[in-house]
Amino acid sequence: MLERTFVMIKPDGVQRNLVGEIILRLEKKGLKIVALKFLRLTEGMAREHYREHVGKPFFPGLLEYITSGPVVAMAWEGKNAGQEVRKLLG
Repeated sequence: MLERTFVMIKPDGVQRNLVGEIILRLEKKGLKIVALKFLRLTEGMAREHYREHVGKPFFPGLLEYITSGPVVAMAWEGKNAGQEVRKLLG
């Protein structure tokens, strides 16, 4: 089934220069990138993305980490894209 899925390379992945390798691996799986944005999440954006974790003990640390540097937000498309991404990237 053709579907789309969201992938975010977090600040440590960007800092460790893994962006190209991650994109290459996803393309080798036959997935097609349909959108990409390099940005630094605001606290509000992070709260919205991780809203199911608000109030949990680890949330303040997560919020600090995810807003600590730039991220790469991407949309990928392909057959069973969500499943393929989870298998490849965890």
